[in-house]
Amino acid sequence: MATKKIKSDTATAEKVIGYIEKLVNTPSPTGYTNQVIDFLRKNAEEKGIPYEITRKGAMIYKFENEKASRNLMASVHVDTLGAIVKSAENNVIKFDLVGGFPAEYVLGNYCTIHTFDEGKIPGTIVHSNPAVHVNKDLYEKKFKVSDLVVRPDIKLKNEKDKISNYVEVGNFISLNPRFEVRNGFVNSRHLDDKASAGILLSISDILVEKMKNPRFKLGVNLYCFFNITEETGQGIAGFPKIDDILVVDMGALGDGQSGDEFHVSICAKDATGPYHYDFTHELVKICKDNKIPYKLDIFPYYGSDGSGALRAGEDVRVALIGPGVAASHGHERTHIDSLMGVHELVLKYLSA
Repeated sequence: MATKKIKSDTATAEKVIGYIEKLVNTPSPTGYTNQVIDFLRKNAEEKGIPYEITRKGAMIYKFENEKASRNLMASVHVDTLGAIVKSAENNVIKFDLVGGFPAEYVLGNYCTIHTFDEGKIPGTIVHSNPAVHVNKDLYEKKFKVSDLVVRPDIKLKNEKDKISNYVEVGNFISLNPRFEVRNGFVNSRHLDDKASAGILLSISDILVEKMKNPRFKLGVNLYCFFNITEETGQGIAGFPKIDDILVVDMGALGDGQSGDEFHVSICAKDATGPYHYDFTHELVKICKDNKIPYKLDIFPYYGSDGSGALRAGEDVRVALIGPGVAASHGHERTHIDSLMGVHELVLKYLSA
């Protein structure tokens, strides 16, 4: 297919990137997502967007038309990878993972411990015996999570003071995203899936402006679902009767994959099975008709909220698209071309 570069509106691109920066800098490991939902709530109230927060705590933006012929849900997730305190004894903080990633992917990462009284303790994830001048095994060691600890930036008051006076089992740990934009590349942790959430927020702004015109009628009832339990596979729930779910999540890149950071990634099948054939190819046709650069792929070690809805028995069509994201679950990267391609595809689909 043609690989025409998207001529994106600069203001829209800047808005998408701005939303992504705000989102990735809002801590939200699965299970500790109140801050990001509060951000989404305030955004909806400022823009006059009708919304609902589910019993589980997810956010739904509602763009409804009483004459609409079908109900569409665009689903992203705003929960991220992170960790949780497992023990705080002998001034050592051990942790368990929230979400799946190799131990090497967080070694050396700055982090924040979120205490139950809303305190924040900065720290660094290091090996339990991290000095190469003391531990010669570091050169050849294959790291496990059990080898790692959080080194907190806190000075104890005296010899009797303990780290357990400040940190408790169950405190969540968020990872510093290290957000940067360089030469059109967006570098950050948590682009899975806050890159897509930024796109959906920008599209919501566009719909808000369009709906100020009384002549404008959205052809569908659109529900923008911001999930909070994707990274741990707990699925989505609490949404209205839906005909189609368009999942907007990251496109996984790597050896054997056709996708890259410059195209829209369309997933035909992931580890849970194929997505809806007709729905998928409706999206492919929109890309072809509008010369939106895209790549079709299969993700062998991947599951989405859409597949979770299907496993729960929902009678819906599901398709999966997203920006191509390199180094998934690590220090991720995508490009503005991919972000704006997804932005255009979603808008074209809504107007189809």
